[in-house]
Amino acid sequence: MTPTHAQRSHSPRPLDSIRVAEAMHRGVVTCRPDATLFTVARLLAAHRIHGVVVVPATENQVWSVVTDLDLASVVSDGLLGEATAESVASAPTVLVGPDDTLTRAAQLMHEFETHHLIVLGRGTHRPVGIISTLDIADVLAEFSQLEMPNPGGGVR
Repeated sequence: MTPTHAQRSHSPRPLDSIRVAEAMHRGVVTCRPDATLFTVARLLAAHRIHGVVVVPATENQVWSVVTDLDLASVVSDGLLGEATAESVASAPTVLVGPDDTLTRAAQLMHEFETHHLIVLGRGTHRPVGIISTLDIADVLAEFSQLEMPNPGGGVR
């Protein structure tokens, strides 16, 4: 079996010089806050993704994400029929911009113990994509095929 990593080409350079926009998945699959988890499950399965963005009901609310892990947690607790997308969405919602670095995205994922960050568009408060731990792994996998960048700048 041949590995299928590295969907995009990244030259070996410091990770703190690679921007979120270079590694994120563009576009988002969304649902309403009152969507059932059966609807969320259909979206996850149909699009082969790990997270669905919940559109805020009002402008005062924040965007959130329901992940496959959130769904599994609700199933294990026996609460599938009672829950909505809004009620099980991962908390806190962590947002980044397309110009943030992969290093910053990884720091936020670690700090907030999340696998997905919503990427907001430049100058907007609307999601333009999602970056996940797998997106970061994809970049690192490509580097392992080349020369590993030194965190301080040069190539080892």
